[in-house]
Amino acid sequence: MKRVLLAAVVMTLLGSASGPEYSIEAIRYANSPGDPVADLVIGAPKGEKVDTVYALWLIRGGGRNILFDSGFHRERWFKEWTIKDYLRPDEAVRLAGVKPEEVTDVVISHAHWDHMGGIDLFPKAVVWIQRDEFRYYTQDAWQPGGDHGGIDPDDVQQLVRLNTEGRLHLVDGDNVEIFPGIRAYTGARHTFASQYLRIDGTPAFVLASDSVYLYRNLAEHKPSATFSEADYPANVLNQERMIQLAGSPDRVVPGHDALQFQKFTTHGRVAKLK
Repeated sequence: MKRVLLAAVVMTLLGSASGPEYSIEAIRYANSPGDPVADLVIGAPKGEKVDTVYALWLIRGGGRNILFDSGFHRERWFKEWTIKDYLRPDEAVRLAGVKPEEVTDVVISHAHWDHMGGIDLFPKAVVWIQRDEFRYYTQDAWQPGGDHGGIDPDDVQQLVRLNTEGRLHLVDGDNVEIFPGIRAYTGARHTFASQYLRIDGTPAFVLASDSVYLYRNLAEHKPSATFSEADYPANVLNQERMIQLAGSPDRVVPGHDALQFQKFTTHGRVAKLK
C-alpha cells in the first residue's frame, strides 16, 4: 500500500511539473485594408468590410525563440493583394529584440503564402509542419484534382530543401507536444492539415492562425475559410475546442484580427500577449 501511495505521489508531481514560462508577442508586419468580412466569417453580410493585419507570433522561453508562422516576401503577392505598411518579417522580429539568426524554430500553421513564405528568412531555424500538410502540398496538391490555391511553388521548393538539409521536423497529428508546454492541434481544416498551438502558462493561450480569422468567428460561432465547404462544421467544433484549451475566448488569438493589437499592450507593431 505504501508503495502504491508513493507511486501515486510521484506521478502527481511529475504530472504537475510545468515547462518553461513563455512570453508571447504578436508582431504586425503589414496591414490589409478593406477586406470583405464574408471572406473571413462565413455567412457574414455581403458588402461589409474590415481592416485586417498580417502577423506572426514570437514565443520565448526555455532557451528558444520560436516563431509561429513566418510571413511572406515574394513579389508576386504584392501584385495580387492590397498590402500596406509592409515590413519584411525578418526585420519585423528585430522590433521585438530578436535577430533573424536567433530564431531557433519556426512552426508553420499551414502552407499558404502569407504564413509559410518567410521560412527562408531565418537561416538557423528548424521548421515544424504537420506531416500530412507537407505530404499533400509537396505531392498531391499539384496532381490532377489537387488543390494548391494560395500555395507558392517557391515556398514548397524551399520546404523540400529544408528537409534535405535536416532542418525540417514533421509533426505527427493532433495533440502533440512539440516543445515543453507547447502542443500542436489539428482538425480545424483551414488547409489540408493545418495546425494551431496551445501554450501552457498562467493563463494559457491558443494561437489559432487562420483556423480563426477574426474574434468575430468565435463570437458568432461561424467558420473561417476551410479546405472545403464540407469542413465548416469541423472548423466550428475546433473553435469551441480552442476556447476550452485556452480557458476563455479572449485568449484565443485569431490570425488576421487587428483587435489583438488593441486588446493587448502594444508598442508600435508589437503586442505583448503574456
